[in-house]
Amino acid sequence: MFRFFKKKYEPDPDAPDWWQEYERETMGLDLKARVDQVKFSVLDVESTGLDVERDRILSFAMIPVLQEEMIPAGSFECLVQQEYFDEETVPIHELRREDIKEGIPEKEFLKIIVSLLKGTVIVGHHIGFDIAIINMALKRNFGNLQLRNEVIDTGHLYQKLYASRFLYPKYQKQVPTLDELAADFGLEFQDRHSAMGDTIMTGLVFLKFVRRLKGSGRLLLKDLM
Repeated sequence: MFRFFKKKYEPDPDAPDWWQEYERETMGLDLKARVDQVKFSVLDVESTGLDVERDRILSFAMIPVLQEEMIPAGSFECLVQQEYFDEETVPIHELRREDIKEGIPEKEFLKIIVSLLKGTVIVGHHIGFDIAIINMALKRNFGNLQLRNEVIDTGHLYQKLYASRFLYPKYQKQVPTLDELAADFGLEFQDRHSAMGDTIMTGLVFLKFVRRLKGSGRLLLKDLM
């Protein structure tokens, strides 16, 4: 689990109202809450590359999870307008420069997703990168604002739940990829390396973990950390 903030909420009087509302609702989450009472936001970012200082967000997808169900009606997906673009990464994300011209301006995009993410726990695979590149975009547009959500990485949760598998050389090098987890659970990808395709797969994997843990008894948010 990633922690990017102190749990105590100290409002910044200079922050915009929409940000103060986000912090109030997000930083009061109780780690002892039952999982079926917590709202999760499964998300994925597709970007121009993996350098969080240089590269930019091209697309974003999010699906809420509540009471062990993904909520398609609450999902959000968009392209993001960017001046910077790296043609070499097009074969990976399959987004062209002309595609993102139809996207949302980055500053507007950030305000939208902050509103969607307030009061939720973020879930993603190798989520540290997604958080870092969103935070860099926030810094670029709004100064010192940074995401305050609790964060769960499905890769690290897999390591926790299946610790014995990491005793073998096959798993010692790194956390399994999302493709490896999907294969492990017999799940088939739709639109791999699209933000929504990866989000849906991450959500399915996450729910398998939740149901496995719940089978052992009462499940609290802290049990996923």
